[in-house]
Amino acid sequence: MGTFAIDILTGKQYLFNSDFSGGTFYISGSTYPQVNLYSNLPAAAPNTGKINIVRSGSGSYIANRNESGLYFSNGTTWNLLDNPVPYFSSTNFQVYDSADNTKGISFITSGITSGSDILLTVQNQNGTIAYLSDVNLKLNITTFATYSGTTVPANYYNKLQINSYSAKTNNSIIHFTGSTLPANYYNKLQINSYTAETTNLINTKLNFYSALQLTDISGGTNVNNIIPVPIVWTTLMFTGNSLTFTGGSKIYFNATGSYEIDYVINLVNTSNSTKNVGSVIRKNGNTEISQTTITSTTVDLINNASTNGMPVYLASLTNGDYIELIAYRIGNTGVLNTVPNSSWIKIKRIT
Repeated sequence: MGTFAIDILTGKQYLFNSDFSGGTFYISGSTYPQVNLYSNLPAAAPNTGKINIVRSGSGSYIANRNESGLYFSNGTTWNLLDNPVPYFSSTNFQVYDSADNTKGISFITSGITSGSDILLTVQNQNGTIAYLSDVNLKLNITTFATYSGTTVPANYYNKLQINSYSAKTNNSIIHFTGSTLPANYYNKLQINSYTAETTNLINTKLNFYSALQLTDISGGTNVNNIIPVPIVWTTLMFTGNSLTFTGGSKIYFNATGSYEIDYVINLVNTSNSTKNVGSVIRKNGNTEISQTTITSTTVDLINNASTNGMPVYLASLTNGDYIELIAYRIGNTGVLNTVPNSSWIKIKRIT
């Protein structure tokens, strides 16, 4: 019987004979043929059944690694007979692309505690590995523990998301325009504050900003004429997004709805004769929308004054309509001028 051994430093093979005489082993020093690299091995076919030694490993662990060790020829190729190569060392192990073996991935295990075997469980579905850099915000699961499908999460919502809420909250918020709804986001507490009470406050604000008032600060317009004379407004006191005034006598409506209209015209006589003047609201140049004509009379005294005024009158108007306040002569000829800073009209949208 004999024992075979390899000197890993020199690559020499030794056979130790277990039969001995006088307590001494007999040693055979014969070796297998040796080459430096796998590529230096002779052709496999003429060396069928033979063993050669490759002294040094070569090639890439990804594609074509050939370790050092004993190689046996099966007539077609040389096969390694040594112990398993260290492919699964974190230094060597890589997964490479089947179409391009220059692309691959490696695992870093240096941060694992000594003596630990970390288990990675693969999910039972296809997916893409996400990095920490792909997560914009880390969330604590307890943040959402108290929320149901009908409550508002604690993170922020933009205007479009707020518009999707129903009931009175939605009706309150959607009426805000670009100038009244802040550009930033609303949080949960702010949204929750829009209750029935604040709805009334918002509606009041909407009514205010849907109102318009004009004043004629110049005066001096003679309205005692057979052909009706429109009152030309010189000063815009305030306005909202439901009405438009760009100068002159016409006031345009940007929204269909019900409107309250009232006005005052103050006049002064410039000659010794009685004057009688009527006034009315006219829509789109041809339709009188107030039910009765308001009239005033001045007696035959110079500088005698009179006032045409209409209390609040409700009118239904459509987007694109316009109105004018007109005045005209009913009685004697002569001059009857408007008084500066004394004539005004006010319009307020109520629905």
